[in-house]
Amino acid sequence: MRATIVIPSYWGRSGAEMPNPKDAVYDHPTPLDAPGTLGRALGSIAELENREFNVVVLAVATSPEIAEAVEEKVKSIVAPYRRHFPVTCLSYSFMRRLESRLAEEAESTGGENLTWMVSLLGYSNIRNMCVIAAQLARSEVAVLFDDDEVYEDHGYLDKVFENIGGEHEGKFVGAIAGYYLRPEGGYLLPLSKDWWMAEWPAVVTMNQAFSIIGEGPRLQVTPFVFGGNMIIHRDVFHRIPFDPNVRRGEDIDYLVNCKFFGIDFLLDRELSILHLPPEKTAPDWRRLREDIYRFIYQRAKLRAQVPAEGLRTVTVEELDPYPGRFTRDDLEEMIFRTSVLMGLRHMEMKDKLGFDESLNNIYLARFDASPKTDPFRWFLDYQVHWKGLMEFLGKDRVLSEELLGSM
Repeated sequence: MRATIVIPSYWGRSGAEMPNPKDAVYDHPTPLDAPGTLGRALGSIAELENREFNVVVLAVATSPEIAEAVEEKVKSIVAPYRRHFPVTCLSYSFMRRLESRLAEEAESTGGENLTWMVSLLGYSNIRNMCVIAAQLARSEVAVLFDDDEVYEDHGYLDKVFENIGGEHEGKFVGAIAGYYLRPEGGYLLPLSKDWWMAEWPAVVTMNQAFSIIGEGPRLQVTPFVFGGNMIIHRDVFHRIPFDPNVRRGEDIDYLVNCKFFGIDFLLDRELSILHLPPEKTAPDWRRLREDIYRFIYQRAKLRAQVPAEGLRTVTVEELDPYPGRFTRDDLEEMIFRTSVLMGLRHMEMKDKLGFDESLNNIYLARFDASPKTDPFRWFLDYQVHWKGLMEFLGKDRVLSEELLGSM
């Protein structure tokens, strides 16, 4: 068995540049003039005992204006690690090559041009590019990792290979969730002391969900998964994509997508990594806004389910306590209360922009965040196209040889 460890690395404008509201929103992109955390992450990979892997780093820019500079920066960070393990950097030049190859295939066969499915914008599209990389690397397993993490357990891959692709309680193990250890120790999140977040029970319900990390059998069905510590077998990512309409929380949405097709993520209590995130730079009202769109979309997708052959219905209760708490009827009430409290906090700080945007979140939740089309049916249609894309990439020698040859 062979794995591809895939690492998206997000980069923004240099620290001296003014923020641009048109730039893509990610949690903590590294300023282009900063060293970043990618080298530290790659250094930890070099310590893994099992060597049945290769590594692909995706260089992602917050704006097309800096895309070329970001690609060159990440390539320069990656290059020294080739003496330790097979590794390459994929970015916008590879994406254009992929688009060109898909267009050539469509022209030669008269089939659909699937270039519209390839993008490095948004968390879900980037995660899809992660598993595309694993497909082209001809790996049986995609190991999703982030550049603000490190492997402390040198036997991590051995633990992955123990279970992925096998059976657990009579069912195929196609998806495994690990968990994060915090810099100060443990896996529970600290409770917020910010009074304006008192009506948003994210930390409380996440910690309730995390209780399975500390008790029970090694493998357990989980309602949560961390995007930087998830393991997906080829038989799963070949047919189930990330949903590009999900702005954030693409990891847990993927867990739900897998449940539609009868695949449960299993938490492995022995599969931990150390998470060392930089401080988030986005204001609180913007982070809440991303969650608003995320949870309203997730709830709409669950509500839109219809029985169909080969699919199973996913209930809110299966997702309790987190994210299930945020897919119920009172979601808008929680958004309203939290936005008002957040607005009061910005008023206290004499921050008019923060006040206006906090209250604008109430309007957006009511009138903009709900999907304009049926999200469940849209995803099922997208999934059909995804299978076609992966079937082509699974047979295409040109792109595969180019990727493997660059390691």
